[in-house]
Amino acid sequence: MTRIAHVAIVDDWESARNLGEYEVSTRGISLADTGFVHAVALDGVGGVLDEFYSDIRFALLLVVLDTTALAEAGLEVTEETPGFPHVHGPIPTDGPVVVAELPIERSGGAFVLPDLTRFA
Repeated sequence: MTRIAHVAIVDDWESARNLGEYEVSTRGISLADTGFVHAVALDGVGGVLDEFYSDIRFALLLVVLDTTALAEAGLEVTEETPGFPHVHGPIPTDGPVVVAELPIERSGGAFVLPDLTRFA
């Protein structure tokens, strides 16, 4: 069992929870546009936040996903670039696929990462 993460805008994730499936590839881009949902290895979360989300002012959430449960749900996970997996299909918002939903805080303009050691 491998754990990966997806950075979500809280409003996007909450809307998806009502539908039962999350279909956002990355900020402002849908699954339909790319064919996959962007994810990141747990040790790469800080870099993704700094590179792609430093200018965003929306509340963010780190969604920790179980790759075994994704496969069991019929979703393929590929990794063309090491550390940056792609989930091919909508992510179920309940059940064993989602291991945790962790708020991403800011302090002094910098991201404060949640402790991910328990998911490694």
